[in-house]
Amino acid sequence: MSSKSGDGRSSGSPITPANHPPDGKTNMPGYWHCNVWDDRHVAPGWGTIREINEALARYEINLGWHRPKLHGIGFAEDMNEIWFVRVNEDDDLLAAAVLATVAGWHGATGSVRLGKQKLRKAIKRLAPAQACQDVVQPNLRIWREISGWHWTGGYVRGGSLVAVFDADPELPSHDPYVIALRQVVASGRQAVPADEIHIRTPPGGHHPLQTAWEARWPQLVPISSDLRAEEDRWVRFHGLPGSKRYAETPSEYESILRRHNVVLEALGARTPDLYVITLAIGSTPVPRLRNPVLEELLPDAECWAVLSWPHLDPQLAFAHAYVNRLTWQPGRLDDLLGKVADDEIAHVIIAPPDLAWLYAPYDGGADVLLSTTALRDNLRDRHREWLSSHPVGL
Repeated sequence: MSSKSGDGRSSGSPITPANHPPDGKTNMPGYWHCNVWDDRHVAPGWGTIREINEALARYEINLGWHRPKLHGIGFAEDMNEIWFVRVNEDDDLLAAAVLATVAGWHGATGSVRLGKQKLRKAIKRLAPAQACQDVVQPNLRIWREISGWHWTGGYVRGGSLVAVFDADPELPSHDPYVIALRQVVASGRQAVPADEIHIRTPPGGHHPLQTAWEARWPQLVPISSDLRAEEDRWVRFHGLPGSKRYAETPSEYESILRRHNVVLEALGARTPDLYVITLAIGSTPVPRLRNPVLEELLPDAECWAVLSWPHLDPQLAFAHAYVNRLTWQPGRLDDLLGKVADDEIAHVIIAPPDLAWLYAPYDGGADVLLSTTALRDNLRDRHREWLSSHPVGL
């Protein structure tokens, strides 16, 4: 898939020295002969920034491209969605030129598919740049990581590898991969460390729940599995006797739902309203399709926050936090809790409007977070028979 926009070469300061080899030196390693890069003589290393700039100039002689302002690579699972593993803004043009060369890309803005062999060629061609200690090579690092993954034909992790180039982000593009590249770059997702989670305002604007969450739980992100980080106020209840994880009989399903509802009522779930918070994992900061099971159970959900999702690293993933406001009645949440018990749905948090407590069901039980240790202890002591025998309560 490709689309082009813009005319002429992108503006930018010329790279020096001149783009051609010295007179009479056309046999120098690393130069093109008759418009073909000589892979038999790859330079042993470009140890200075000047040598890297010279290498970029040599690549650009034959590309005839428009220098990209943005570029990146990712895995395209279909024609409309791509999961980026690396994006660049006004950075690492040499890596972009290498990818464009091996992929045969000579355009301005658009996308082109790669395969494992082309990726390996790109790695080989960019490798000399690592000799320069003044310039890091994050693209080379991620290319090598991807190359080591398990590939099936031209596919890896359920998708095909795609390189995306954007010469002018101000011009319209109909390429969905280019649109996604612009969104991911604008979000700043690439700069988020792998072990951190950042929360940002959704595209629709600030939501009141984001303010309420930050006021009540400033140290937490709205991810159910993270609630146990507050161990002084956290307790876990199991859904079945003997810590059995999944139900196999109708009576076991009844046991799971009974325990959920008993704890929810003890927490005070009989309030006029309850929040049900869910997550949808996506490839861009812009909300897209939710889990169809969730969409059926909880339609008309509002996106109230966008999180950087670290659990698919190195994929630059996002989690869109949604909320539904429900009126409590007995059995109102049973269908949802049953789907969670069967692991059809994950990342659910139930809470009152003031977020005084958080209830996070999972396939095996529920994590509960209360506002004080005393409240946690009281709830825990009332249902000790449902606790885990694990030393830390898991």
